[in-house]
Amino acid sequence: MSARIVITAVAVAAASLWMADAASAQCAMCVTALEQNGGAMAVGFNRGILFLLGMPYLVFTAIGACWYWNRRNRVLEPLPASK
Repeated sequence: MSARIVITAVAVAAASLWMADAASAQCAMCVTALEQNGGAMAVGFNRGILFLLGMPYLVFTAIGACWYWNRRNRVLEPLPASK
């Protein structure tokens, strides 16, 4: 891997970690409605959003892993003896 790609990846990772607080923001109406209860409901709302964002990745990772293991087992099986 070239040094340019590594530097770019590190810069993108650093920028995304730096902007993590802004990523958990909602629209102004949602923030106003959720913070009326002291903010406890807003924490649950943010966790629910993150849960919903993570589920497709989990499902597709599980499907891909099953496909990979089945494909790998087929390749590793011995060929039948010819007569």
